[in-house]
Amino acid sequence: MQCKICGSTSHPFGQAAFLGKYAVSYYQCESCRFVQTEDPYWLDEAYQDAISGSDIGLVSRNLNLSNVARFLIAKYFDANGTFLDYGGGYGLFVRLMRDAGFDFNWFDQYCENLFAQDFIGKLENHYELITAFELFEHLVNPIETLQTLSKSAHSIFFSTSLLPANNPPPGEWWYYAPHEGQHIAIYTYESLVQLAQTLGYNLYSDRQSLHLLTQKTLPDDLFDTLFAEMPPAMQRESLLNIDANHVFMQRQQVVQEAIEPETAAVELESPLIVIDGVFFQLYETGIARVWQSLLAEWAQQDFGRHILVLDRANTAPKIEGITYQQIPEFNYQTIDADRDLLQTVCDDVGADIFMSTYYTTPRSTPSVFMAYDMIPEMLGADLSQPMWVAKHTAIQQAVAAISISENTAKDLATVISADRHYPITAARCGVNPIFHPASPEAILQFKAKFGIQKPYFMLVGAGLGYKNSQLFFQALNQLPSRQAFAVVCTGPSSALLKEFQAWIPDVTIHAVRLSDAELATAYSGAIALAYPSKYEGFGLPLVEAMAAACPIITCANASIPEVAGDAAIYVNDSDISEMADALLEVQKPSTRARLIERGLKQVQQFNWPDMASTIQTVLLNTATTQATKAITANHLLQINWQQSEETIANELGHFLSHLLSSSTNLTETKFFIDATTIDAETADAIVSFVAMNLMMDDRLTMTEEPNLELLSRVTNIQWQMLKPTLKSRIQLSPTIAHSIANHDLGDIPIDNQYCIANV
Repeated sequence: MQCKICGSTSHPFGQAAFLGKYAVSYYQCESCRFVQTEDPYWLDEAYQDAISGSDIGLVSRNLNLSNVARFLIAKYFDANGTFLDYGGGYGLFVRLMRDAGFDFNWFDQYCENLFAQDFIGKLENHYELITAFELFEHLVNPIETLQTLSKSAHSIFFSTSLLPANNPPPGEWWYYAPHEGQHIAIYTYESLVQLAQTLGYNLYSDRQSLHLLTQKTLPDDLFDTLFAEMPPAMQRESLLNIDANHVFMQRQQVVQEAIEPETAAVELESPLIVIDGVFFQLYETGIARVWQSLLAEWAQQDFGRHILVLDRANTAPKIEGITYQQIPEFNYQTIDADRDLLQTVCDDVGADIFMSTYYTTPRSTPSVFMAYDMIPEMLGADLSQPMWVAKHTAIQQAVAAISISENTAKDLATVISADRHYPITAARCGVNPIFHPASPEAILQFKAKFGIQKPYFMLVGAGLGYKNSQLFFQALNQLPSRQAFAVVCTGPSSALLKEFQAWIPDVTIHAVRLSDAELATAYSGAIALAYPSKYEGFGLPLVEAMAAACPIITCANASIPEVAGDAAIYVNDSDISEMADALLEVQKPSTRARLIERGLKQVQQFNWPDMASTIQTVLLNTATTQATKAITANHLLQINWQQSEETIANELGHFLSHLLSSSTNLTETKFFIDATTIDAETADAIVSFVAMNLMMDDRLTMTEEPNLELLSRVTNIQWQMLKPTLKSRIQLSPTIAHSIANHDLGDIPIDNQYCIANV
């Protein structure tokens, strides 16, 4: 495909489900890195609602942009001129600018004009400046549109978020917004430079979201100067988050009605664990595979009845045996409102523990943090970015944490506040059974499909920075026999691919996007996986490669030795010669055989049932700890429910009377009443009757009420949680052996001082 900006070749860059149903391909230019979709045949449907219902920041954004535009015009343009807001939406920006004394007019092909109905502009007129906010990402033919606009004005002030420097593919950056179906063009600074050259304009940009194309010559640091000189606006605390929460809850009610019956067929049990499936909305990388595997394991066990998955905009995989509740999509721009939303959901369903698949948090429900890696913290990333701010909020708010490696647990402990230290448990990832040694026939078919004609080395998730892929390419370039090999590389952008190729111009690099089945076969056919990373939270490709009988060359950094064990050749992460030696060593049949044998043995440590079991234990233990943290003693009250109701009430009344007359600290003591062999309503009626009589007994002075809880329908998981917390069993009748047999409580000491026979 040809780039719409510079005309260079654009390569496949990923796919996403547009409007939740259309599989749409993205392409990235090898030169200017502009990202475009395939021909957008779905736009008529996408623009049935011209402005997204989730755009809660519309008013706030227009207020901010109007402040910037007023100052920009006053400083660099003729404030008495005529202006046009192209793609003006509801006309709010035009109304604000006119209210401020600027002669703005409105133009929009898709949206109804609500606030500027008497001020409709025409493209054949000439304007001092055209504004176009949050519009460029919608353009089918950017150059054609801009050439049209340039006939009406010599300056265009616009906003669109630029692709971040780490070049995230679709599914790894919120601005793609495929569920809305309208963002079909993603720009880079290089692509804007190309646009400016095509138009013959100068470009001024803050390199994030605000940009000016103009024939004027202005200061290079235009926006820095502008923001430094702008007077601060007098502002009260915004109600944006409160309003956003209100809208989110309305949308939640609507989408909840659309939940398919089979997703809510499981009757949930206490303790209830709420899991926010937000990662499935945001990204499609390995973490999504981890969570899908965990949910599949839990769905086959009783623990599945203790889980409620929050499904963001219908993006979570639907697994039979797991219960879902749909909620609106997550947006970093309204994160406070999202926390309110999550807390409301937790309160409504009675959540005992909250866990997020990616750094979201409610306000107060106890949460367990999931740590995948500490790369930003360990490698000095900008922690002021919204994603990392959310991560650290989750870290500091948690009451327990799970990490996917021992090393990540160690690194996480270093960033937890001194007054917030809590248990961190390592639960190492499993490996998909699809990763296994492939047959020679399958390997030949794979190589034929992708045109691979030479023995090849594998790179997975290739990149610069901490991924350190340059070490491999520089080392391969040192091999005199390098032309005899090829490289199969997954993950690089077109720009990175050009940089890699510059190191080995005479070696073929096959940049491919593979399914899991194809990736497994690729591992099996490779000479080795080169994985020279400087830091990994776990290193899933290492496990996958070992399972597929692929030797590994890697670096002994972070969690990597923990995962690869003795099944790898380790090299210094900055020693090119050492990597080159390893590339030669791994070709020896004896070395390959030894590494493959060790790898197949090492990989047996990593499986999803073990990971799921470890996380389940942490969640249940945390729920128990939180439920009983103010209690120093739990007791199980055992009653012979086969007796008459009068006898039962008499025994229970005697017990409670003695208890209230004793010196027992009732605020720190809890009594669980075993009612598993009787109808819950009957048991509740008897207990309520006895309690009412005690309250009316003038002989008793009740300064504290006993903490009682009926246990009626109790799962095996609930018993396993409760048993370790019980100090004793209090038997009110000597004939209740059935309870001991049913629940295996024989190891809990019996306290018979309250037995009716001893009173």
